[in-house]
Amino acid sequence: MFIELDFPREVLEIGSNGQKGGRYCVRDWQELERYWKGKNGSGNVYFTAYGYRATQQPKNQRVDYNTPIIRHFVMDFDCKDFKQRGADVEFSYMHEQVKRLHRYLLSENIIHFVWFSGGGFHIWVPLSEVHTPSDGLSVARVKEGGRKLLTQWHKKLGLGCNDPTVAFDTSGMIRIPNSYNSKRGCWSIPLESEEILTFTHDEIMEVAQEPRRGYIRQGENAVVLELPERKNPFKRKIEKVNDLPDVTLDDIIVLPCLAQSALGEGNPTHKARFHLVSYLAARFRWFFHPEAVDDDEKGKHVERICNLISQQGWVDYNPRITKHQVESIVFGSGGNRGYAAASCATITHDGLCIGHCPYYDGTVNE
Repeated sequence: MFIELDFPREVLEIGSNGQKGGRYCVRDWQELERYWKGKNGSGNVYFTAYGYRATQQPKNQRVDYNTPIIRHFVMDFDCKDFKQRGADVEFSYMHEQVKRLHRYLLSENIIHFVWFSGGGFHIWVPLSEVHTPSDGLSVARVKEGGRKLLTQWHKKLGLGCNDPTVAFDTSGMIRIPNSYNSKRGCWSIPLESEEILTFTHDEIMEVAQEPRRGYIRQGENAVVLELPERKNPFKRKIEKVNDLPDVTLDDIIVLPCLAQSALGEGNPTHKARFHLVSYLAARFRWFFHPEAVDDDEKGKHVERICNLISQQGWVDYNPRITKHQVESIVFGSGGNRGYAAASCATITHDGLCIGHCPYYDGTVNE
């Protein structure tokens, strides 16, 4: 088994001069190859972890994020401890967690592929069944199934350096395997088991100075992803999501769905960004109606939100555009005095829900 790439999918546009851009759609492998070759050596290259079955009307220049083809998922290990609010840790600390996971997957004979990403590791894990959700509710079922799977691994192995915003983010982006990391000055390379388990950071960096083609497969069995029952999945007793740590911004807990879809390095979708800003604005005004807060206070909220966004590492971050967009959400326009935080029904409809969580508001109906 190798990693099968479906199309269309989205890639991240970064100019050869380092200028940051947005997403755009590639419709086949040849188009991806042309994009890839145009960026390697002069920029970083990213694509969506999944392909899709449809594009957005009417221009069809973006994919429909509620139609992913889910054959695998990707775990992203960084030098941060997400159980300690993303505190920086040594490479060796993170590396030990990758070794534990790799040994466990080998012991269970689970297929996986490991890449050194430059600053950490990406672990691709194929699924035994291809999942093809077609709306927000079915996307949420896949995300909830993935959350439960990762619960087991996190508890068993203590994987605090696995970025909780990446795995099963059906609109998220990941560095293209075997591509050049201009920031780190090395190639993203597939690793042999011995290299994962015995090489130091310096040794891996040394071999990553040269590109490697292809895939290095470990294990024989694909993972079975069990989905929750379709009938009324949101009518069960509310229980705390304890598989992934709470993610905070400025001591404010961010909803798990928004943490996964909008936080951290990458290129979040417009809907994810909109929901994050409207949620933060609502938190800053203690969930009062937007009209209950005067413009001076809203101006302070804009500055706080823009500051938080500037720390996320969005690859297309632009301070001027960000402030304009945040102001339009916080202050509103056309008689609208500002946007309230989205309901769970809206979050689910937009395909961002990761499953039942303690913050569910009772608005989802099937």
